[in-house]
Amino acid sequence: MSTARPAPRRRRLDLALPRLTARGWVVLAAAAVAVIVAISVGWRDLLYVGLVLGALVLASAIAVRSRAASLVAERRNSPDVVPSGGRLAVQLTVSNTAWLRTPAQWWRDLTPRGMPSPEFQALPSLAGRGFPGSSIRLGHQLTAGERGVAWIGPMVVEHGDAFGLVLHERLVGEPAPLTVLPRIVPLGGAVAGRTSIADASVPAWKTGHGHDDVVPREYRAGDALRHVNWRATAHRGELMVRQAQSQDESRALLVLDTRRESYPSLDAFEWAVSFTASLLVHLSDSGVGVSLLETAPSGTGMADVDRTPREALLSLATVDRRAGRSIAAGYLDRLGDALTAAPAPVYAVLGAVPDQELRELAGHKSRASTAALVLVGDRGRSVPDEVWFAGWRCVSASATEDMADAWRQASAAGRAA
Repeated sequence: MSTARPAPRRRRLDLALPRLTARGWVVLAAAAVAVIVAISVGWRDLLYVGLVLGALVLASAIAVRSRAASLVAERRNSPDVVPSGGRLAVQLTVSNTAWLRTPAQWWRDLTPRGMPSPEFQALPSLAGRGFPGSSIRLGHQLTAGERGVAWIGPMVVEHGDAFGLVLHERLVGEPAPLTVLPRIVPLGGAVAGRTSIADASVPAWKTGHGHDDVVPREYRAGDALRHVNWRATAHRGELMVRQAQSQDESRALLVLDTRRESYPSLDAFEWAVSFTASLLVHLSDSGVGVSLLETAPSGTGMADVDRTPREALLSLATVDRRAGRSIAAGYLDRLGDALTAAPAPVYAVLGAVPDQELRELAGHKSRASTAALVLVGDRGRSVPDEVWFAGWRCVSASATEDMADAWRQASAAGRAA
């Protein structure tokens, strides 16, 4: 194999057969010309030269193909969960499972669209199986692209013949998943305080009922029937039970609009997802437990509210817009049930929703110690007076809005522009 990296190389991989390098094409063309000229003028010696050159190219291709060593690769992404734009280290252990030593080769990793593909790097010769030097550790750095689940790998191994005429590429190992979270923007400003029985938003009938709130959850095998929450069961259409939760536990509810009809563009929806994720991280880092409620959840019932902050953040990596404005309006009932069971601060990130929906949302402020509304898509959007009078802090934002500035307005007292 030549010491210099052959160039140029094709972006599309042909893993079944070897391919000619630029030098290989020149030699093959010279062989063809020599044979044609030799036959035309009857020059026997030139015919031999052409046949030898052609045989050399063919022999090189066969040798490269037959020398494809049995390599295996194990990989690990560190970390395996990163925000969009974050850095990660890809670590690989490559081993030779054949008895013969492998030739020196080149390697690189395949990456999904949106992530720059690393350049080819040298892969040293590996000793035969069972001998020292039969494996090697490799690695490289990557920058995460768009949110979602991305697959890193497999690795592409390339080697050629001693004359630099032929190259062969093959895939080694299996890809590993990488969860790319939405872009996380550091947010400053106030956070939700602790909710307690002394909070003015807690209904009077709760006082004197001990130090615990009751949060409904899905019925599980073994739960006693005396713990069934019949009101929550009637609302959700499935059996729910009461679960005690300390009122002194600091927590907040995040509402994310996931209806396709609510956003004028994909950029607006991505801004809403990124802002929600940033707020979730900001509150969690401040010691506030956060639950996420989607206006159009992928499942049914209260499963979206019962998720932990980590589960909610992971779900934001793959959340998508869903059709169905009419059926999604039920999120207001789920929000009301959650606040009735355990009053908490509410932060709603909505798209272009009707004024009537905002009026219905405004009524839930009576059970929320703090309530902020961020409307995404129209910078100049106004809201009904009922929302202001109820005590909601409102901000309208476009897809290019600075998230930290939007949060400063939403967390400040009074009306926000």
